[in-house]
Amino acid sequence: MAKRGTSKWFSELHERHVAKAYDGHRSASSGGAAHDRGDVRVRASNILIECKHKGSFDKPAKSVSVKLDDLEKIADEAWSESKDFRLALRMYAPDSVLADRDGFVDLEVKTLGDAG
Repeated sequence: MAKRGTSKWFSELHERHVAKAYDGHRSASSGGAAHDRGDVRVRASNILIECKHKGSFDKPAKSVSVKLDDLEKIADEAWSESKDFRLALRMYAPDSVLADRDGFVDLEVKTLGDAG
């Protein structure tokens, strides 16, 4: 486990949260290996999830941006395994009305075609 409050710690915390929410498991390489793409694999379905976080204890997030190139890369990786993709975004924003009790705002990005 990474040192509390570091970027790596926030990333690992987020990946564990998403894996639990989807009944999935974290990729051992956190998506860094060519044979193990994505950050979270969902057990009961064909979904591959990439996790991104923004903000820290000393610098809460004010915004997060999503680039089309990044979404296309995530989609291509998932589709190469015949899986659907999701992008899980997390911001540490404890003063937001959207924040949970731990100060996180969690969002999911997917194509509208995947909504049904």
